[in-house]
Amino acid sequence: MMDLKESPDFSRADAEPTPETAPPHRRRCILHLTGDYPNINKALNTLAVKNFIDANPEADHIIVTLDRTSLPWRARVTPGGGSGDRRVVSIRYWGFPLGVQLASSMYLVARQIRDILKTRSDDFDVIHAHKLTFEGLAGYWLSLWLEKPLVCSVRGEVESKVLAAKPHYRFLYRRVVDRCSRLYYVSAWYRPALQKAFRPCPEKQRLLPNFVHLDGIEPHATSRPNAFISVLCFDVYKRKGLDRLLPAFKRALEIEPDMTLDLVGRGDPERLAHIQSLIDKADLGRSVRLVGPLEHSELLNRLGRYSGFVLPSRNETFGMSFIEALLAGVPIVYSKGCGVDGFVDGIDAAVPVDPRSVASISNGIVHVAAHQSEYRAWLLQNRRDLVARFAPKEHISGYNRDISEICNDETL
Repeated sequence: MMDLKESPDFSRADAEPTPETAPPHRRRCILHLTGDYPNINKALNTLAVKNFIDANPEADHIIVTLDRTSLPWRARVTPGGGSGDRRVVSIRYWGFPLGVQLASSMYLVARQIRDILKTRSDDFDVIHAHKLTFEGLAGYWLSLWLEKPLVCSVRGEVESKVLAAKPHYRFLYRRVVDRCSRLYYVSAWYRPALQKAFRPCPEKQRLLPNFVHLDGIEPHATSRPNAFISVLCFDVYKRKGLDRLLPAFKRALEIEPDMTLDLVGRGDPERLAHIQSLIDKADLGRSVRLVGPLEHSELLNRLGRYSGFVLPSRNETFGMSFIEALLAGVPIVYSKGCGVDGFVDGIDAAVPVDPRSVASISNGIVHVAAHQSEYRAWLLQNRRDLVARFAPKEHISGYNRDISEICNDETL
């Protein structure tokens, strides 16, 4: 886990307390509030929060998953999350769409969670809300009522939208930020905006990237020259920047005509047909191939064969595919002020571009193509440091130290 007060040094392990000064060890229990965890109400979900929790066996976990429905009769509570996992309680709560009356919805959710906790024998030490502007509200009220410390993850894609749409909630979010003992930035790029809005003290701010499973990510002995790949959900292709990537790639072909681009990802059949029509209209059929969905293991097996990864997203919290590409020895073209920006500083093979500029994206692609061999060599040479930068172990150790410090602080 990176402390924002200093530049990260991934080669240095934090000093462990001596046996004489170390406090007695006790397993902590963390109550997680998250809308992004696989459960009976939303089986297809991002695995970022699950990966984070699974990477921390040193603590116990109670996981409350939250999914909204606009139909009151569909609201329900499912112990076990539909899979029999005793740690999980899935709540499908009723609420208005588009965030209307969001604070009221989260207040009622907090009361519901409090009532559910009364029926369980488990106690917990700290509340972790995995989005500041949604679950953070429920966590805030629970923290006050139950007198438990609160920590929040900050995910730029969501937080930026909510704060822009709900300026009248600023006073409430300021209370949430002030109540938090720690703020964990999954989106390093969003820290300046949150700092400007609420001015949290630096001591409680940390960088905590989404975790990437290292199993199956290996560079290939050789890569295909000038072969680029992009991995995205086609149902949100504009937010992922595909509408600008295609013309940018066409422009880049004027300089490097033998380049190819594979588009990998899921989407409904109608959307995939639409993407293919965009490729055909741009006369890119000979250079751009719509691969469609791949199993994650198959994607990781293929990834190291490419010479470049490009995804000019316009609003993305983190983007684990970028990190998977780097660990597979593949240089990346990424967006400034979005996604992994702030986590890949100092990596020669990570080229930032303006995601709203076709010319900038095109220049980034051409730049990677021109330097693909040296960038790949740099990634292979520095792979151990990259693994240390993004592997869960050090981040989880720092997180658990934070939790112990917070729980020993009685000034709530």
